[in-house]
Amino acid sequence: MQQKINRLKSIFGEDIMRLAIILAFLIVMPIASPYFLNIKNMMNILQNISLQGITAIGMTIVIITGGIDISTGGVCAFTAWIAASLMKSGTNWMLACVCAILIAMVCGSINAFSIGIMKIPPMIATLAMMNMTRGLQTVISRGTTLTGLPESFQFIGQGLLFGIIPLPAIIIVVFYLSASWFMSRTILGRNIYAVGGNPEAARVAGIRNTRVIFFAYILCSVLACIAGLIFVSRTNSAPATLGNNLEMRAIMAAVIGGTSVTFGGKGKIMGTFLGVIIVGLITNALDLLGVSAYYQQFIQGVLVLSVVILEAIRTMRVARQH
Repeated sequence: MQQKINRLKSIFGEDIMRLAIILAFLIVMPIASPYFLNIKNMMNILQNISLQGITAIGMTIVIITGGIDISTGGVCAFTAWIAASLMKSGTNWMLACVCAILIAMVCGSINAFSIGIMKIPPMIATLAMMNMTRGLQTVISRGTTLTGLPESFQFIGQGLLFGIIPLPAIIIVVFYLSASWFMSRTILGRNIYAVGGNPEAARVAGIRNTRVIFFAYILCSVLACIAGLIFVSRTNSAPATLGNNLEMRAIMAAVIGGTSVTFGGKGKIMGTFLGVIIVGLITNALDLLGVSAYYQQFIQGVLVLSVVILEAIRTMRVARQH
């Protein structure tokens, strides 16, 4: 029995606990709510995790560099609303999406410049960007919701593969597989771990830390924008509240997935993917059980704090052993 457990650990590593949590949900929740395992509900979960799931990829990479980006919700909302506004004015939807992505790149570049060159703490720099983008979106949108977007654009968020699998679910799987390969197989991916683990050692080794930081924050903003575009496509609307609490959910998925917010240089993209699934299952379960959205925020906050505390305890134990 112990040999089987050790073998499972060697295959799945630290992810075995996350897989166990997912399995527990699939066993327990149908007892509490028979609708939970309904195929329609499962597809709904896959669609709903696309927003925080894609954003969590960028958040994971930024946290691995030793930083944090709490501007993702604002960037997501601002750029997606700009794209929707351009579409409503008659602009081709592909061109509108390109414009939104370019704006996201500018936002990410400002974050990276503030952090990598001006040496402003990531929390402060990205908090400023969050307020800027939220403020701009509020001024431009005046709190209104845009609807009636082109049908060709709606297919991205509403399309079904084989008539059952949501296209956003396919997109998120492709993104995670690509990001996992990039982080583990490319020089830049390994440099990201090096910069987060020991910035000074990385610099001495010839790694240009500032370039790595620019890449991480620009990618994080672009992915937040893409997530917003998929959401707008799926709902055929760009609400003023788009992206609310998005950064919290992305951080929660990354932390549950094993990314260390205490020390840089630690984290796995596929771990974050499991974290996203767990967050999606928790949110769906709370909805099915009729838990208020306000209580859900509280529960999510407690969950993140608990995971961070457990990580800190484990880190202290490892330090004592050495």
